[in-house]
Amino acid sequence: MSPRPNTHSEIETLQAALAGVHAALWGYGVLGPRLSGEEEERGRRAYVRYRELRDHLVALLSERSVEPVAAAAGYTLPFPVSDAASARRLAAHLEAGCAGVFADLVAGATSAKLRGFAASTLRECALRHLAWGGALSAFPGLPRPPARTATTPTPDAPAR
Repeated sequence: MSPRPNTHSEIETLQAALAGVHAALWGYGVLGPRLSGEEEERGRRAYVRYRELRDHLVALLSERSVEPVAAAAGYTLPFPVSDAASARRLAAHLEAGCAGVFADLVAGATSAKLRGFAASTLRECALRHLAWGGALSAFPGLPRPPARTATTPTPDAPAR
């Protein structure tokens, strides 16, 4: 007998992904006016993509007879956004956050189709994160591992 899929976890991760997308939409609304030229267009494309993701996530939750989480009336910015440089930083921050919620959705998905959607979206977020000047990580969307310490075994030092 195969284990029953954990749909509760799937619903929670779908809701968290939707909440992250709501926050990204709000954030792109804040940073958009501070950009110009190609960056303004990149921000506009990201905003449109997040609207599509929002609509898709709402549909996925509705198919499961679950009320989709609503967007907050407003969000607290992690830092002041007053110029193009801080707008780029915010965009990278938003993309890193969304990569995290879609990484969680990859883990919480109970079907290959949903897992594929989440993985593809995670990849999109990671690429946008890099495009906005974010740092590359080995596993986008996951916390960075702790720094090695003197007691951490390495290929050059045997374990004690």
